[in-house]
Amino acid sequence: MLETIWLAAALISIVVLYKFLPNRKVFFYFCASMVLMFCTGAIFGLQAKSDDSIDATQRDDLLRQEKFFIDWYSSYQKDIEQLDRNWQLYHSIVDGYKEDKSDLATTFERLTELEREVLLEQIQIHTLKPPAELNAECSELVAQVIRKTQLYVDAQVLTISSTKIAANPEAVIIENRNAVSRRFQEIMIREAPVGLFTATEISALRDYFSTAN
Repeated sequence: MLETIWLAAALISIVVLYKFLPNRKVFFYFCASMVLMFCTGAIFGLQAKSDDSIDATQRDDLLRQEKFFIDWYSSYQKDIEQLDRNWQLYHSIVDGYKEDKSDLATTFERLTELEREVLLEQIQIHTLKPPAELNAECSELVAQVIRKTQLYVDAQVLTISSTKIAANPEAVIIENRNAVSRRFQEIMIREAPVGLFTATEISALRDYFSTAN
Protein backbone atom coordinates (compact mmCIF):
# COMPACT_ATOMS: atom_id res chain seq x y z
CA MET A 1 0.00 0.00 0.00
CA LEU A 2 2.77 2.42 0.94
CA GLU A 3 4.67 1.60 -2.23
CA THR A 4 1.57 2.42 -4.33
CA ILE A 5 1.24 5.84 -2.68
CA TRP A 6 4.88 6.64 -3.31
CA LEU A 7 4.59 5.55 -6.95
CA ALA A 8 1.51 7.72 -7.47
CA ALA A 9 3.26 10.69 -5.88
CA ALA A 10 6.28 10.17 -8.13
CA LEU A 11 4.15 10.05 -11.28
CA ILE A 12 2.31 13.23 -10.32
CA SER A 13 5.65 14.95 -9.65
CA ILE A 14 6.94 13.88 -13.06
CA VAL A 15 3.86 15.27 -14.82
CA VAL A 16 4.09 18.58 -12.94
CA LEU A 17 7.80 18.93 -13.60
CA TYR A 18 7.39 18.12 -17.28
CA LYS A 19 4.82 20.83 -17.60
CA PHE A 20 6.54 23.60 -15.65
CA LEU A 21 10.29 22.96 -15.98
CA PRO A 22 11.68 25.18 -18.75
CA ASN A 23 14.77 23.05 -19.23
CA ARG A 24 13.93 19.60 -20.63
CA LYS A 25 17.49 18.37 -19.96
CA VAL A 26 17.00 18.94 -16.22
CA PHE A 27 13.71 17.08 -16.47
CA PHE A 28 15.31 14.04 -18.10
CA TYR A 29 18.10 14.02 -15.50
CA PHE A 30 15.44 14.06 -12.81
CA CYS A 31 13.59 11.13 -14.44
CA ALA A 32 16.81 9.14 -14.72
CA SER A 33 17.51 9.74 -11.02
CA MET A 34 13.99 8.58 -10.11
CA VAL A 35 14.37 5.37 -12.16
CA LEU A 36 17.74 4.67 -10.55
CA MET A 37 16.30 5.24 -7.07
CA PHE A 38 13.35 2.89 -7.66
CA CYS A 39 15.57 0.19 -9.17
CA THR A 40 17.95 0.37 -6.21
CA GLY A 41 15.04 0.15 -3.76
CA ALA A 42 13.61 -2.84 -5.60
CA ILE A 43 16.95 -4.66 -5.54
CA PHE A 44 17.41 -4.10 -1.82
CA GLY A 45 13.78 -5.10 -1.17
CA LEU A 46 14.20 -8.39 -3.02
CA GLN A 47 17.46 -9.05 -1.23
CA ALA A 48 15.86 -8.43 2.18
CA LYS A 49 12.98 -10.75 1.31
CA SER A 50 15.47 -13.39 0.21
CA ASP A 51 17.41 -13.02 3.47
CA ASP A 52 14.22 -13.46 5.52
CA SER A 53 13.20 -16.63 3.72
CA ILE A 54 14.51 -20.09 4.55
CA ASP A 55 16.12 -22.52 2.15
CA ALA A 56 14.76 -25.96 1.27
CA THR A 57 17.01 -27.77 3.75
CA GLN A 58 15.89 -25.57 6.65
CA ARG A 59 12.25 -25.97 5.62
CA ASP A 60 12.56 -29.75 5.49
CA ASP A 61 14.18 -29.76 8.92
CA LEU A 62 11.39 -27.60 10.36
CA LEU A 63 8.71 -29.81 8.85
CA ARG A 64 10.43 -32.89 10.24
CA GLN A 65 10.61 -31.37 13.73
CA GLU A 66 7.00 -30.23 13.45
CA LYS A 67 5.86 -33.78 12.74
CA PHE A 68 7.62 -35.13 15.84
CA PHE A 69 6.13 -32.32 17.93
CA ILE A 70 2.60 -32.95 16.61
CA ASP A 71 2.91 -36.66 17.44
CA TRP A 72 4.14 -35.83 20.93
CA TYR A 73 1.45 -33.20 21.47
CA SER A 74 -1.34 -35.58 20.40
CA SER A 75 -0.22 -38.05 23.07
CA TYR A 76 0.18 -35.23 25.59
CA GLN A 77 -3.39 -34.08 24.94
CA LYS A 78 -4.66 -37.51 26.00
CA ASP A 79 -2.88 -37.09 29.33
CA ILE A 80 -4.45 -33.65 29.75
CA GLU A 81 -7.89 -35.08 29.03
CA GLN A 82 -7.30 -37.72 31.72
CA LEU A 83 -6.23 -35.02 34.19
CA ASP A 84 -9.43 -33.10 33.41
CA ARG A 85 -11.59 -36.21 33.90
CA ASN A 86 -9.93 -36.95 37.23
CA TRP A 87 -10.44 -33.38 38.42
CA GLN A 88 -14.07 -33.30 37.35
CA LEU A 89 -14.67 -36.60 39.13
CA TYR A 90 -13.04 -35.23 42.27
CA HIS A 91 -15.40 -32.26 42.31
CA SER A 92 -18.35 -34.55 41.63
CA ILE A 93 -17.46 -36.75 44.62
CA VAL A 94 -16.98 -33.80 46.98
CA ASP A 95 -20.14 -32.05 45.77
CA GLY A 96 -22.08 -35.29 46.13
CA TYR A 97 -21.19 -35.43 49.80
CA LYS A 98 -21.89 -31.72 50.39
CA GLU A 99 -25.33 -32.08 48.78
CA ASP A 100 -26.17 -35.17 50.89
CA LYS A 101 -26.19 -37.47 47.86
CA SER A 102 -23.67 -39.87 49.40
CA ASP A 103 -22.50 -40.77 52.91
CA LEU A 104 -18.97 -40.42 54.25
CA ALA A 105 -18.07 -44.10 53.76
CA THR A 106 -19.06 -43.99 50.09
CA THR A 107 -17.20 -40.72 49.61
CA PHE A 108 -14.07 -42.21 51.18
CA GLU A 109 -14.31 -45.29 48.97
CA ARG A 110 -14.70 -43.24 45.80
CA LEU A 111 -11.84 -40.92 46.73
CA THR A 112 -9.60 -43.92 47.45
CA GLU A 113 -10.33 -45.32 44.00
CA LEU A 114 -9.75 -41.94 42.38
CA GLU A 115 -6.46 -41.55 44.24
CA ARG A 116 -5.18 -44.75 42.63
CA GLU A 117 -6.06 -43.35 39.20
CA VAL A 118 -4.35 -40.00 39.74
CA LEU A 119 -1.22 -41.66 41.15
CA LEU A 120 -0.91 -43.68 37.94
CA GLU A 121 -1.41 -40.53 35.89
CA GLN A 122 1.19 -38.74 38.01
CA ILE A 123 3.73 -41.44 37.16
CA GLN A 124 2.87 -41.08 33.48
CA ILE A 125 3.26 -37.28 33.53
CA HIS A 126 6.64 -37.54 35.28
CA THR A 127 7.95 -39.82 32.52
CA LEU A 128 7.26 -37.24 29.79
CA LYS A 129 10.26 -35.95 27.86
CA PRO A 130 10.65 -33.63 24.85
CA PRO A 131 11.09 -35.46 21.53
CA ALA A 132 14.80 -36.08 20.96
CA GLU A 133 14.44 -34.82 17.36
CA LEU A 134 13.68 -31.23 18.40
CA ASN A 135 16.37 -28.57 18.42
CA ALA A 136 17.45 -26.88 21.68
CA GLU A 137 14.99 -23.98 21.40
CA CYS A 138 11.93 -26.15 20.79
CA SER A 139 13.06 -28.76 23.29
CA GLU A 140 13.25 -26.13 26.04
CA LEU A 141 9.72 -24.89 25.26
CA VAL A 142 8.37 -28.45 25.46
CA ALA A 143 10.31 -28.99 28.69
CA GLN A 144 8.59 -25.93 30.18
CA VAL A 145 5.20 -27.38 29.24
CA ILE A 146 6.15 -30.67 30.91
CA ARG A 147 7.36 -28.96 34.11
CA LYS A 148 4.12 -27.01 34.43
CA THR A 149 2.09 -30.18 33.87
CA GLN A 150 4.08 -32.07 36.49
CA LEU A 151 3.46 -29.33 39.06
CA TYR A 152 -0.23 -29.41 38.15
CA VAL A 153 -0.64 -33.18 38.58
CA ASP A 154 1.35 -33.07 41.84
CA ALA A 155 -1.13 -30.52 43.21
CA GLN A 156 -4.04 -32.68 42.04
CA VAL A 157 -2.65 -35.73 43.84
CA LEU A 158 -2.02 -33.77 47.04
CA THR A 159 -5.55 -32.34 47.02
CA ILE A 160 -7.27 -35.67 46.39
CA SER A 161 -5.12 -37.57 48.90
CA SER A 162 -5.68 -34.93 51.60
CA THR A 163 -9.42 -34.97 50.98
CA LYS A 164 -9.46 -38.79 51.14
CA ILE A 165 -7.75 -38.68 54.54
CA ALA A 166 -10.30 -36.14 55.79
CA ALA A 167 -13.11 -38.40 54.54
CA ASN A 168 -11.89 -41.51 56.36
CA PRO A 169 -14.83 -42.53 58.60
CA GLU A 170 -12.42 -44.02 61.12
CA ALA A 171 -10.72 -40.64 61.55
CA VAL A 172 -13.99 -38.75 62.09
CA ILE A 173 -15.13 -39.08 65.72
CA ILE A 174 -18.57 -37.57 65.20
CA GLU A 175 -19.67 -37.02 61.64
CA ASN A 176 -21.06 -33.58 60.98
CA ARG A 177 -21.73 -33.08 57.27
CA ASN A 178 -21.27 -29.31 57.40
CA ALA A 179 -18.01 -29.57 59.35
CA VAL A 180 -16.60 -32.24 57.02
CA SER A 181 -17.68 -30.23 53.98
CA ARG A 182 -15.89 -27.17 55.36
CA ARG A 183 -12.79 -29.32 55.83
CA PHE A 184 -13.02 -30.43 52.19
CA GLN A 185 -13.31 -26.80 51.12
CA GLU A 186 -10.28 -25.76 53.18
CA ILE A 187 -8.18 -28.50 51.58
CA MET A 188 -9.31 -27.46 48.12
CA ILE A 189 -8.44 -23.81 48.74
CA ARG A 190 -5.03 -24.65 50.17
CA GLU A 191 -3.87 -27.47 47.90
CA ALA A 192 -5.77 -27.37 44.60
CA PRO A 193 -3.83 -26.35 41.44
CA VAL A 194 -4.64 -22.87 40.19
CA GLY A 195 -4.61 -23.95 36.56
CA LEU A 196 -2.45 -25.34 33.80
CA PHE A 197 -1.29 -22.40 31.68
CA THR A 198 0.83 -23.55 28.73
CA ALA A 199 -0.60 -21.33 25.98
CA THR A 200 2.52 -19.15 25.80
CA GLU A 201 4.86 -22.08 25.11
CA ILE A 202 2.49 -23.81 22.68
CA SER A 203 1.94 -20.56 20.74
CA ALA A 204 5.70 -19.99 20.54
CA LEU A 205 6.18 -23.50 19.12
CA ARG A 206 3.42 -23.03 16.55
CA ASP A 207 4.86 -19.67 15.48
CA TYR A 208 8.29 -21.25 15.12
CA PHE A 209 7.03 -24.09 12.92
CA SER A 210 4.82 -21.75 10.87
CA THR A 211 7.92 -20.33 9.16
CA ALA A 212 8.15 -23.58 7.20
CA ASN A 213 4.68 -23.16 5.68
